[in-house]
Amino acid sequence: MRILLVEDEKDLSNAIKEGLEDNFFTVDQAFDGEEAIDKIEIERSYDLIIVDIMIPKIDGIKLLKMIREKEIKTPILMLTAKNGIDYKVNSFDLGADDYLTKPFDFRELLARIKSLIRRDKETKTNIIKIKNILIDTSKNKVYKNGKLIELTKKEYQILLYLSMNKGKIVSKEELENHLWDENSELWSDTLRTHVKNLRRKIENKNENIIKTIKGIGFEIDEN
Repeated sequence: MRILLVEDEKDLSNAIKEGLEDNFFTVDQAFDGEEAIDKIEIERSYDLIIVDIMIPKIDGIKLLKMIREKEIKTPILMLTAKNGIDYKVNSFDLGADDYLTKPFDFRELLARIKSLIRRDKETKTNIIKIKNILIDTSKNKVYKNGKLIELTKKEYQILLYLSMNKGKIVSKEELENHLWDENSELWSDTLRTHVKNLRRKIENKNENIIKTIKGIGFEIDEN
């Protein structure tokens, strides 16, 4: 899952980015409102946007309004040192999905992020089951027939994204856009190689969990 983090305090931004990446998220950073709106208009592939209210050039409230006026429906979590009820009400009225006051415990931020993404993907629990595969998103663990499977970060991200979008074909471009950040250099066979390695770990010889749709992309095979 790919997140845009809009925070002008670079030390805090870097700390949040590192923590989220340790929890299998892909994170792009913006340090002011203008940079943020440029990235949002170019990418339009973020699964969540985190916005600090007190940012330069375009403040967080104006940025929130601009995003919603562009009919971008990506979940937005507001961060701020302002604890007044007016800031909260204004944020929700303009289309924010959640609000967290600084200072905060990273565990709470992580829990709110996962909740917002589940809500957006219409996934109600931390547990996703696909045939004999169980994904525990609270612990970032994957089990097959009750046995823990060791996946790389990218393998886990691919399986999770496909599973949270089960019932639809996910294009190669969509996977790349949601699972690699703006600084990643992708070779033509990078995604294919990760999918191949993932299949080797979660599928048996006559078992098909990830189906290739030739010339389009991939989907979870629930049959």
